[in-house]
Amino acid sequence: MFSSPLLKLKRAIKRALKVQSASRQIHKADARSKSQKLAILLISAILIGVFYPGDELLDPLDMPRAGDISYEDIEAPFRIPVTRTDKEIQELRNEARLSVPYVLDYDTGIVTNTIEHLHLFFGMIDSLSANLRNRPEIAEDKLVETVSSRFPMMSETAIRRSIHIESSEIVASALENIFLNKFYEIGMISDKSVLSDPKIKFVIVRKGEKESLHNRKRLIDVAEAQTILLQSLEKLNDIESIDVELYNLIGRSFLHPNLHYNASEYLARLGQEFEQISNVKEVVKQGDIIVRAGARITKDQERKIEIMTGILQRQAVKNGWFYAAVPVAGRILLTFLALGLLFLYLFYFRSDVYNSNKKLLAVLLVFAIQLVFIKFAANFDIPIYAFPVAMLPIVITVLFDAQIGIISAIALALLLGVMHRFDFTLTFLTISMGTVTSLISSEVRRRTQFIRIVMTTVLSYMIFVIMIESLKLNPAGDLQTLLLYAAGSGFVSVVLSIFFIPFVETLFSITTDLTLLELSDLNHPLLKRLALEAPGTYHHSISVGNLCEAAAKAIDANPLLARVGAYFHDIGKIEIPEYFVENQLSIKSKHEQLTPTMSALILSSHVKRGRQLGEKEDIPDDVLNFIEEHHGTMVQTYFYNKAIEQGSDPKEIDKFRYPGPKPQIRETGIAMLADAVEAASRTLDDPKPARINNLIQRIINDRFESGELDECPLTLRDLAKIREAFSLILIAAFHRRIEYPKRKEATAEVS
Repeated sequence: MFSSPLLKLKRAIKRALKVQSASRQIHKADARSKSQKLAILLISAILIGVFYPGDELLDPLDMPRAGDISYEDIEAPFRIPVTRTDKEIQELRNEARLSVPYVLDYDTGIVTNTIEHLHLFFGMIDSLSANLRNRPEIAEDKLVETVSSRFPMMSETAIRRSIHIESSEIVASALENIFLNKFYEIGMISDKSVLSDPKIKFVIVRKGEKESLHNRKRLIDVAEAQTILLQSLEKLNDIESIDVELYNLIGRSFLHPNLHYNASEYLARLGQEFEQISNVKEVVKQGDIIVRAGARITKDQERKIEIMTGILQRQAVKNGWFYAAVPVAGRILLTFLALGLLFLYLFYFRSDVYNSNKKLLAVLLVFAIQLVFIKFAANFDIPIYAFPVAMLPIVITVLFDAQIGIISAIALALLLGVMHRFDFTLTFLTISMGTVTSLISSEVRRRTQFIRIVMTTVLSYMIFVIMIESLKLNPAGDLQTLLLYAAGSGFVSVVLSIFFIPFVETLFSITTDLTLLELSDLNHPLLKRLALEAPGTYHHSISVGNLCEAAAKAIDANPLLARVGAYFHDIGKIEIPEYFVENQLSIKSKHEQLTPTMSALILSSHVKRGRQLGEKEDIPDDVLNFIEEHHGTMVQTYFYNKAIEQGSDPKEIDKFRYPGPKPQIRETGIAMLADAVEAASRTLDDPKPARINNLIQRIINDRFESGELDECPLTLRDLAKIREAFSLILIAAFHRRIEYPKRKEATAEVS
């Protein structure tokens, strides 16, 4: 549904940016071209050198880390104040917060007032009880109302029952004793939840100027006091046989908390504790040995080395920008040299890639993606065996070939070895895995072959781990764990490769063998249309494909590209197949009713229309170029001569030329020759080998002498091999068969 608009947008962007396939790009080895290559290399080196190390940009590349073995004594060159990290300071703050008790203020006034009101209540009860005994006419309800108005928190039931107590002094004494010894000895708080942090185990209770420290567990709140009151009365009942229910009703009414949480005082004391936390953990004196040679570096020693490095960096900044910039410049220069090795190889041995800025940018983009994933893995402090270093060589090999894949892996290995503190193991790992995965990925013909790549990559990773760790005096860790890391890294590397190969293909218009294999499927929609609507052209294209593949193999060109390009070279004939001789089933040709100029225009239109159909189906440019280049700028001789016979001006020959361009690569040059040879071979009455060879040689000579092959890199030696390849295919196609004798009818004897 959305594919058509997206394809149109993609093509529009490519036209706007003038993005062409590599074969259409004209390379000029001038100063501008050289400066562009140098700029690409320099910018890449700067970006990688600055951003890949991240926040470690100014650190020395050989600075040891925790877990490393120190090869020499590391001595403090000056006094080093070892400051605490933010994490350490936060931990000390947490410890201080837990060590500072909550502060509670003890209100003695509430205690005195509670006891006074308790005795006042019983005094009033005694007085009312005496009046009731002396004056029976007094209504009890009136007495209850009098007490309730004075003590509203007391229930009516408790008041009625209290009036009939024989000796209130016993009740008052018992409750006073419980209040003073159980509730107000330390104090009572309204609710313990105001002391929010349960990890703080102690509280300070302040009585005026006096402070006492108590375990938090000894604090009680109102809810707990009610339970303690009932339990205390029950114990007292066992001794003196009291009315527990009445005593409890009275006592609950006088429970008043006398402890108040002093938040401001607590925060002030906590602040004082925080102020006493120093940022300086310890001081390393000048000349002290930070790490002894042969010792494994601890986290604490790593911290001291980092602080020492930071002081040296600040001193360098004070001495001038030049000294501060030296470490950064060194990183960039080393990155420049590592990438420069790759550029030099491409310059001397693979000019087709070096001359294409598009391909160079594709290689560098894969480098960038690889470094992003390695940096991401390194942030988790995992072994280097878990780094997915095999992704880059696989992608580069599939996009280009194994040679570039291996040299890219070597450049990556040098870069990682430098950036990861001259780690030879990582360098060796990258080179080894890069070589293995490049070789195993060089013959990918189906996406299912990535299963074999996964298995080989995982196995290679694991063998490398066993080999390296068995040679170490101090292994990096548990071997089984390292093998799991290695297996995971190999698997992830291939998965990432499968994901990014189509992305880079589309972004930079690079046609890989995987894409060509998908296009070689004869069930492709365009090829199926060609078979149904122009069967003659379809069979012609298949035959041309066989010729192209054989010739490409003979001269070490790309046989897959040559075959696929031949399949699609005549798809422009789909819409008007009847105007092309191979599809004309009747004796009478449609061109007999047209002028030579119109016939030439119709025939040449299949080039432009074929390109349009291919773009609509998102056929890669490297294949679409076969459509435009397989005729080059050849003259349609038949219609040109016919026009001359009809009196046209011979100077108008350009009206009868194909629009071109001429073949730009060897594969399209082969397609031009194969197209002409296959078509001409069908006109031979007696296709003997000698006549076939003469026909092939004549067509090759004609194309060569007309200049159609001037812009493609086919040599005379190549043309001779192409002729031999064509000859073998056509002789086999036109081989004679023996005439089988007719079956004689058996005659039956009549006896």
